[in-house]
Amino acid sequence: MPLAISPSPSVLPRDHFDSESSNMGGTPPGVDSSPGDELSATAMAPSGWSDLPMDLLLSILQRLELPQALAFAAVCTSWCSAAIAAGIPCSRRPWLVSWGNFLEQRELQLKSKMKWVPAAATCKFRHLLDADKVYNVNFPKGCFVACCGASHGWLFLVNDLSNLVLYNPFNSCMIPLPPITDFSCVTAVYDSAGNLEHYLFMGDTVYQANYLGAWFYQKAVLSCSPSNGGDYVAMIIHRDSDWLSFVRAGESKWQTASMLDLSKLDRYTDCAYHNGRFYSVTLQGKVDKWDLNAPDGPTKEAIIEHRHYAPVITRQLVSTPWGDLLQVRVIYTNAKSRYPDNVKFQIRKVDLEGSRNVSIKDFGDHAIFIGLNHSACLPTERLPGVQPRFIYFSAPWMLPTIDLFGRIRDWGGVRAYNPKTRTFKRVFPFGGMCNSLSTVYPSEVWITPNM
Repeated sequence: MPLAISPSPSVLPRDHFDSESSNMGGTPPGVDSSPGDELSATAMAPSGWSDLPMDLLLSILQRLELPQALAFAAVCTSWCSAAIAAGIPCSRRPWLVSWGNFLEQRELQLKSKMKWVPAAATCKFRHLLDADKVYNVNFPKGCFVACCGASHGWLFLVNDLSNLVLYNPFNSCMIPLPPITDFSCVTAVYDSAGNLEHYLFMGDTVYQANYLGAWFYQKAVLSCSPSNGGDYVAMIIHRDSDWLSFVRAGESKWQTASMLDLSKLDRYTDCAYHNGRFYSVTLQGKVDKWDLNAPDGPTKEAIIEHRHYAPVITRQLVSTPWGDLLQVRVIYTNAKSRYPDNVKFQIRKVDLEGSRNVSIKDFGDHAIFIGLNHSACLPTERLPGVQPRFIYFSAPWMLPTIDLFGRIRDWGGVRAYNPKTRTFKRVFPFGGMCNSLSTVYPSEVWITPNM
């Protein structure tokens, strides 16, 4: 099913990119409104395609939706130049996907005691080069109830049966993952005709089938891209941020690797794939390395065993291009004279000897992107608008620490931490979600196209 995109009037010059304009001139084979992966295949076409005149390339771009336009730009240098002239940003740039409006509509229906029937979700795509430009992206009906992650250019979406699906918004590919009923805490209830009525959670709590998944999954990451038959593994944090489960490409059932002891008041906050293994970190600071291929089932090695009870809002794991695994702590502080926004960031290197502090100055021209996404450390040299050594933060699932970040005035929206000024400021216009929603449900995620 193709992905429909309607850019706002301010996004691109109308004479360059207008979905309503007529087809001007001939279109090369494979360059129409077909998915972006077909466009990428034109890189193998005869060299003559790279010599098409600029006005023809611009007229072709008028017919393309955003994902296909990004794929168009990746074909060759001349097509990339045409895309730039049409205002298409670099395809390798991190994009912010936002669904705050959809989230508000969902919660309003549920509060009014109406049976919630999910419509096709519309998300907003933005990039840092021009924070005011917005692309409205319509997702296929039934595949977007919630989002719990972005990894290697794919989104983890919850569909209207509360099952996870992998969805690539840049080529419209979709991969269903095993059902939620694989987990022992969820039971499906059917009517006499065999239709799904609802789910029972923990044996006695009734949830509408399309709503349980709205909160059941807190974070998801991939080991690699599923594109081109990638042999990926998906790992998720779920239930009440206390279960860790995984599934391999082609498998039909989830396997649960860990269930935390809730009496210790700890929760998983992040997981990451680093140097061939998955790692997990908890709110209290425990870091484990996982072997999912052990003969007797998943095993873990404690990398950091001791626990910290500081006012940590969340912890995120970041794999760097130079081979380090970092733990980024987001900490609430009352030292407003030093941290004007009551938030400080602390970075520590994770290794077998424990951990040690790392200065953000050591990052050179790199920036960190953390949140609901597969955390990333990216070079800024070819990413105009991205500031080196900044930490770009979109709020992940943080319900266990709501008492901390709930104290921060005007919480909500995507922010950047400037290590020089120690400020934590918004980088995009805030949609203005009501406070109760912005402090409970994530509504944004960073994603970088993988084409």
